[in-house]
Amino acid sequence: MTPSTEPQPTDKATLYCPECGYESRINGDWTIHVLADSTIYECPGCKTTIDSRRNRAALTAGSSGSLQFATED
Repeated sequence: MTPSTEPQPTDKATLYCPECGYESRINGDWTIHVLADSTIYECPGCKTTIDSRRNRAALTAGSSGSLQFATED
């Protein structure tokens, strides 16, 4: 594939900082803090928290077993 024909990232694959307008792919250069029960994405420019994702095990443990996750095919 040549650079002009490579697929472009979809909006779902890109995070945007609401404070400073910075944007990058989710696997780009965001500062990522991995905690025991969550993962926090932070803007590398202004340090705003962009997204916080809870750990699957922590969510399941707090749900009394009623929480289900979809699988990607």
